[in-house]
Amino acid sequence: MQFMKFTRKSRQSKAEQRKKECKKVEKMIPQFIRDELDDSTKKHFLEHIEECSSCKEELSIQYLVMAGMASLEKGEAFDLNRALSERIELEWKHLHTKRSLQNGLYAVEAGAMLAAALILSLFVVV
Repeated sequence: MQFMKFTRKSRQSKAEQRKKECKKVEKMIPQFIRDELDDSTKKHFLEHIEECSSCKEELSIQYLVMAGMASLEKGEAFDLNRALSERIELEWKHLHTKRSLQNGLYAVEAGAMLAAALILSLFVVV
């Protein structure tokens, strides 16, 4: 009996955590659309949007309102689904590129440190 109570609590807790996470992500949507999220927050946001159909739907609605209305006012044709999919794909590419550049910089730094250590060891030996 106590095990069943624990299991129900655990399920409720996970559901509540998911609900809280969705609320956080929904608050980030305008910042995402305006490109105001830092990289780690953006990665978290994109991962959640991929997993949560409810939040993705909310993103679509807000994207339509914010970006779509601006396009319509300019008289431009606007395909919401395509534009949003392209934006999400572009953000993933930017995050991947930044991560690759950071890894490259770490490699260069490590190489420079190794070269400095070798040069210093030559002076110590001589």
